[in-house]
Amino acid sequence: MPSEQLRCAVRMRRGDLVHVQGEWREVCAVRLDRYATGGMAVVLTFAGGGRPLRVPADHLVTVPLPEPPGPPGWVFVEDASDSPAVHETECTTCGEGPEPTASQDVAVRHLWCAEHAARTGHTGFLALRVGLLRAVAVDGAPIDAVFSTPA
Repeated sequence: MPSEQLRCAVRMRRGDLVHVQGEWREVCAVRLDRYATGGMAVVLTFAGGGRPLRVPADHLVTVPLPEPPGPPGWVFVEDASDSPAVHETECTTCGEGPEPTASQDVAVRHLWCAEHAARTGHTGFLALRVGLLRAVAVDGAPIDAVFSTPA
C-alpha cells in the first residue's frame, strides 16, 4: 500500500490494518494491558492467527491512509444566477459593521475596518461571504438516490 500514515497504538480498532514485519495484518481484537513497570501497553490480535503484537500504548504504528470517499453522485457549485453573494463584516468587540453589500470589493470592507479601528481602537473583525449553492447531478444520478428519507 503506497499511502501510509502513523497512528498511536492506543487508537487502533478492530478491522484496522497495521504493517507488521513487512506485511499488512488485519486487527481482530485490541486490549489494554500493563507492563510490570506500570506503563500501558496495547495488545493487537490479528485475523488468521499468529502471535499477538504487544506495544507501548503511545507507540506509533503504520496504517494505510483511508480511502477517499467516492463521489456521491452530486457536486455543489456556486449559483450566481439568482443573486450575487453577500459580504458582511463586523467588529468582534462591539458588533458594528458596514451595511451588507453584494460588492466583491474587499478594499471597501477593509477601509471600513481601518476607519473603525482608528476611531475605536478595536482590532478584531469577522468577515463573512454568504452565497448560494446549486446541486448538480454527476453521471445522471437520480435525485431520490441521494436525498431520499428513510421510511
